[in-house]
Amino acid sequence: MTRSNFLSSGWNALIGLGAAALLTTQGPAAAATQEDRVSMRPLTVEHIRISSKRSFDEVKTALESRVRFVQVDLLIPYLQKGDMAGARAELERLAAPAGLSILYSLNHGAALAMDGGPRKAVGYGIGNVLTAVSMNKHNVAAGLYAPVRVILYEGADGTAVFEYDRPSSMFGLLGNASIDSVAARLDVALKELLMDVGK
Repeated sequence: MTRSNFLSSGWNALIGLGAAALLTTQGPAAAATQEDRVSMRPLTVEHIRISSKRSFDEVKTALESRVRFVQVDLLIPYLQKGDMAGARAELERLAAPAGLSILYSLNHGAALAMDGGPRKAVGYGIGNVLTAVSMNKHNVAAGLYAPVRVILYEGADGTAVFEYDRPSSMFGLLGNASIDSVAARLDVALKELLMDVGK
């Protein structure tokens, strides 16, 4: 499986599932009953922008050489044998040394080129599968924010820029101390990584 095909893997089910609720045509009373099932809370997110003095290509190469892509085909033999310890060890190997992996990448620049000139921009899902599992154990809704979405693009002056939302500010909505603790460590690890590959 190639890195760009990762979105078709089973992990995509953890990060990309959505559901549409359809209302019946039984009149206003039925619609009101459906709405009673919906709850909403505001979410305040801290957004981070990291500028680099290096080019987009240099920073992209640095990131992808430093952080491995998770390749599901490497895990399948362990999962088929029920060897969870082996699968865990392989995931830990892929995440070393930063404790982070790239779960997927999307070439936004190719899409933007359809509406003007070429643009260098790549979106990444960066995280740690084992960390995500530990969070989901406490609240499955943690899958909304894991892996963390990071975009790398070429700024107007030709240098690279990272943007992402601070993990702890998103996971904090869930109100779970165990998840908050993991998210705080992810804050540090992700920022340190992006600062380092962009310097």
